[in-house]
Amino acid sequence: MQTLDMVFSIMADLTFANLNTALGGSAISASGSSLTIDCSILMGESAIALTDQKVAEFITRLLDATAEAQDTYNDDPANTTKISSYPQPVSGVPFVDAATGDFYVSSTYSFQSRAPLNKAATTAVVA
Repeated sequence: MQTLDMVFSIMADLTFANLNTALGGSAISASGSSLTIDCSILMGESAIALTDQKVAEFITRLLDATAEAQDTYNDDPANTTKISSYPQPVSGVPFVDAATGDFYVSSTYSFQSRAPLNKAATTAVVA
């Protein structure tokens, strides 16, 4: 039986390599303190500008990939500590945009972390 101290001493999270694998293996690169995400792979964009109104798309696609990476991580029997920080989104009922006739669904994404007072030591939440 795990004690409370044991539960809080377990630290697990996805690696950027786990996330990169979920994105196809070549979307993320790291050099020194810089992490680069290729938006052509993440979002299918051939070019991105800082003025593009695509932050919601970027974040939802990134969170979709983290949920997939978490599922893969948790399915690996070698990872005895399971994580639950990156759940799949919860979607509502589809609706029609009256102006365009396009169908949409509203989705709610969430993320949980275990944040100590020292934010640099933030980790995922153990399942």
